[in-house]
Amino acid sequence: MRRIRKLSDRMRCLTTSGAVIALASMVWIWFGLPDATLEKVVRQHIPASSAFAVHVSLWHRVEGFLATSISLGLLSCALYQARQMFVTFGRGEVLTVEVAKCLRRLAMASISLGLSSPLVKLLVGLLLIGEPGKPYWIFILTLGDYFVCLLGGLLLAIAWALVIAAQVAEENKGFV
Repeated sequence: MRRIRKLSDRMRCLTTSGAVIALASMVWIWFGLPDATLEKVVRQHIPASSAFAVHVSLWHRVEGFLATSISLGLLSCALYQARQMFVTFGRGEVLTVEVAKCLRRLAMASISLGLSSPLVKLLVGLLLIGEPGKPYWIFILTLGDYFVCLLGGLLLAIAWALVIAAQVAEENKGFV
């Protein structure tokens, strides 16, 4: 149990720092980068020929930040649920319904993150690329998006099995 508590302490720090770094990075990318660098970053994530302009005015930066905040919010939710799970582990509670609920919420956030990623890229493309009246439509589904959804599905199945195991453990607690 000592090892689980030690690992839980480290993982709580990692999940918290991960959320802070993700937010700071997002703010820095959208509001700290020079125009030319931000244009390169947008073109790396959303393939567009050089015939299409990438808009990087302050208003477009705000729109881009708000659009990508969808992914940031889902990532933060997943990291928070992971942190809560490790807090529970740190208390010595391993096979509980509370852990299963955290894992289920983490799984749902992961699935949502994988599904929303192509939509966020579409939204950023519509907001930042192209000319007024001629929006840039692009739908990008990557292997990474697929694997995030697949991982979320796996975690969801494990969470359901954990609920059943926790219920059985609770029922049999009185026999020991």
